[in-house]
Amino acid sequence: MPVSWKAEIIALTEGPEARASGIDASFFPPVSRERLADWEGVNRLAIPEEIRSYLGQSDGLEAARGLMWPVLPLAGWEVVDDPCASPHPWIRFGESATHRYLISLGHSPSIYRHETFGTDEEFFAPTFRAYLRNVFR
Repeated sequence: MPVSWKAEIIALTEGPEARASGIDASFFPPVSRERLADWEGVNRLAIPEEIRSYLGQSDGLEAARGLMWPVLPLAGWEVVDDPCASPHPWIRFGESATHRYLISLGHSPSIYRHETFGTDEEFFAPTFRAYLRNVFR
């Protein structure tokens, strides 16, 4: 049975940390399989399955009344491919007032965050599901 990302995220918004911080969630129409395939073809990259599953249910995720975009709309994603800095490409797929969020396309689809005005990324979550839990804490 497919994951119901909306139900999982709504449950996260009802947690004590999210309620105390006023973190809500807004969803959007899904991304079609054809559009996902087009994006992957143009960028010559495969979107990790967990986040691909999410995009099949919502093109982006707005939270905290627009202060955070845990998942930017697909049109706002950016491929970061700098072989001098990293042996594998990254996808910048989310942002907040203080951080940008990147999926590592190395040996595992881990998620890192990078301070908006910083220089180094730091590990944030091992999976997309864990990333969402961290965002709504």
